[in-house]
Amino acid sequence: MLSIFRSNSIVLSILLVPYALLLRSFGFFRNIQTEFDNGGLLADFIYENIKLGQTVSVVVSFVLLLLQAVLLISISHRHKLSDEDNLYTGMFYVLIGSVSIYFLGLTPALIGNTFLIIAMMNLFGLFREKEPSGFNFAAGFWLAMAALSYGSLSLFFLYGIIALNIIRAFSIKEMLQLVCGYLVPFILLFTYFYAIGDTMDSFFPYILGFLSILDFRENIEFSTFIPISILAVVLIGLVVNYGTLTEKQSMKSRKNIVILWVFILFSLLGIFIQSGVWIEHLISLAIPFSILLSLLFTRMKSVFWKEVCHSLLFLTIPITHYFLT
Repeated sequence: MLSIFRSNSIVLSILLVPYALLLRSFGFFRNIQTEFDNGGLLADFIYENIKLGQTVSVVVSFVLLLLQAVLLISISHRHKLSDEDNLYTGMFYVLIGSVSIYFLGLTPALIGNTFLIIAMMNLFGLFREKEPSGFNFAAGFWLAMAALSYGSLSLFFLYGIIALNIIRAFSIKEMLQLVCGYLVPFILLFTYFYAIGDTMDSFFPYILGFLSILDFRENIEFSTFIPISILAVVLIGLVVNYGTLTEKQSMKSRKNIVILWVFILFSLLGIFIQSGVWIEHLISLAIPFSILLSLLFTRMKSVFWKEVCHSLLFLTIPITHYFLT
């Protein structure tokens, strides 16, 4: 199956549609969660103004996931994040983004992924950029939009600062550009709430309401243990193969890989501060996992083992959805 996604034409991303349908079909036939009370202001606005029944939620999340996958493929090709241009990044994003039945609806975390990907695109564009102000500002702006979608993603403000200093030499001016971009959405929102006289009652509770220490929504059950285990196995596999991922890389590629590992760290740290956190929080890991898995599978020499590893992941997901939930 992997050979189908070896093409370097982004137009052939259309092949991800049947691939995603097979992985996410559970949402079209069985009941899944479509209401979430742990989102940020932007996610709450979407839920309140758009009637999200199960079908609409599943379809919108399906389309959004595919758009995010195509965007990641484009980023991977543009910034040479893999040894060859292929569709692996999008394929693995769809795969990881479908691991749990809790990933199948339009969750606040999935909405936030859109903005995280755009912010990452701007950060990757900073390497040796002579006029970085636009990239810095845009990265900060989109990181703020992610935080407004899903509260714990506010941690990624620090991620943006760290990534900026990994990519470029330390510069107070460039850090301030990113900070200014980050503050703009919050200033605009504060101005709106102040204008309607609702600043204290709505603005600050919306912004700070996500803060809670180890506030899990449910007890871990067997059906959620399996996707968590799959994600853990993928993470361990990436750690074990760190040397393979970094060998024979240019300075730019090495820095990009470090940024992806920092991304993983901040995704996991968000678990500890998100109110009502549950497994859908982990969908943010699909972003760095997809890029790193794409590079790893491109570098694997054995076609047989690549197919075996992918097939095990691909088959485990629908089996878990239909028979172990």
